[in-house]
Amino acid sequence: MMLFRSWFWGALFFLLICFTGCMWQSRPAKPVEPIRTLAQLNEYRRNGFVPEKIDRIFCSGGTLRLVVYLEGADKVVAVDTHEHQELGQSYKKAYLAAHPEFYNMPIGGEKRGRDNPEILLNLKNPPQLIIKADSGGYDPTELTRRTGIPVLLIPLRSITAVHREEFDIGLRLVGAALGKSERAEAVLEFFDREMSDIKLRTQKDETSGRSKPLAYVGGVSYNGSHAFHSTEAGYPPFVIADVNCPVKENESIIGKQQIVIAKEKILEWDPDILFLDLGTLYLGEASGLAELRTDSAYRSLKAVKAGDVYSLLPNNFYFENHDAVLINAWFVGKTLYPEQFTDIDPKKKADEIFTFLVGKPVFEQLNAELDHLALEKLELSK
Repeated sequence: MMLFRSWFWGALFFLLICFTGCMWQSRPAKPVEPIRTLAQLNEYRRNGFVPEKIDRIFCSGGTLRLVVYLEGADKVVAVDTHEHQELGQSYKKAYLAAHPEFYNMPIGGEKRGRDNPEILLNLKNPPQLIIKADSGGYDPTELTRRTGIPVLLIPLRSITAVHREEFDIGLRLVGAALGKSERAEAVLEFFDREMSDIKLRTQKDETSGRSKPLAYVGGVSYNGSHAFHSTEAGYPPFVIADVNCPVKENESIIGKQQIVIAKEKILEWDPDILFLDLGTLYLGEASGLAELRTDSAYRSLKAVKAGDVYSLLPNNFYFENHDAVLINAWFVGKTLYPEQFTDIDPKKKADEIFTFLVGKPVFEQLNAELDHLALEKLELSK
């Protein structure tokens, strides 16, 4: 009898192990690799690792603007510290000016992708998906492993041609995840229409036979604000408006997109027209505007003497402001080729672009925080 019982329990234990093993093999292990493609997203959804309908997301490392472009602001339950520390300085980000509710949202991690798994897990309404930039920060695989929350890893790139394919892939991936695929296509078509219109106008001007003026943009932000010597190779508004710029991407002095140019080089170039990115205003008395008003070397430039100095919206702040890129391109085009842009009021155009992309006409709000200097010929005698 005892022998029978031992045999019975041993057999039952063996069967349970086999059954459990079969069940284990029939269910794929929960993946921890970040989602980088639409095929991967669809696979994760089929296996139940990503919900069909996502209502709660955390935006990390500058991805919040893309979610706003896709009309998904209501799905955001947490943001990173960079969206909080700029309270009172929303002029740098149109999506914050249009959606001040982000200032009061829970924080899910530090800026530039340094996410915090413990904080995310302890949120009152934890996200179902983390949308994260591929530019660094907390390892996305480890983030999923520690939180159990899938990570959508997207490239944050420029909307100009050299990076456009990657930008499109990223926006479409976010759109597919949030059920906003139609909106993603509408946004991409909007970018294409705007840029094509600008390019068509500038190309018409080329037939006039006039030589293009040489233009330089200073004060470009990169990991913070910079003075007038900070510029950018392949500055997107210049690329769109086909500007003759002395700073070329293939020049030996250029080691990366953003570069600091020696003052002597700017004086040597002596551009016909100067543009100033108003992100520089954050430096106060050390800003590019202050330099153009007080520095004797810069004041010797012919553009300064002639009053041909114009202001632009902050192009980069926590990665590229794609709305500002378009607006700046329209203003640059109108400044350099006025005969081709007679029907364009840059400030009205700005509000059209803001309304479509972030949901509100926020130009005046942003401009007020820029001392009402945006998209203007600058007065340097103050």
